[in-house]
Amino acid sequence: MSIKGINSVISDLRKYGKEAERDIAGVTEQMARKIEGYAKTNAPTDLGKLGQSIQAVKENDLNWSIEAGGILAPYAPFVEFGTGGLVEVPNELKEQAIKFKGKGIKQINLRARPFLYPALLRGREEYLQKLKKVLDKYGKSK
Repeated sequence: MSIKGINSVISDLRKYGKEAERDIAGVTEQMARKIEGYAKTNAPTDLGKLGQSIQAVKENDLNWSIEAGGILAPYAPFVEFGTGGLVEVPNELKEQAIKFKGKGIKQINLRARPFLYPALLRGREEYLQKLKKVLDKYGKSK
């Protein structure tokens, strides 16, 4: 999942040099870890494997992803989006969710219990506000 509009904000901030880039990297890591925490809090618990599988993964200083599932909880997408006739996919996640769409062989209806998307929504606004504060800091000093 990604945050739309973030590239233009980061591009503006990069114009202010290495110090600004360090500030952006710090805010980005902080928010990735916060979103990871929000997702873990939102995750339904049984044995706790789903929550344990959620992690913030650093791609580079300015790009992080929040992942869930893997070998520990391969069922994560089905919890997030539901199954059968109860699938719920937010429009901005349709591209990611399509790969988990079933073939219609079995009809198991499990309601969606989103944990990642609400975490993204909660963190997105906070992240943009923090980046704007960094931009204001450098915008006023130059």
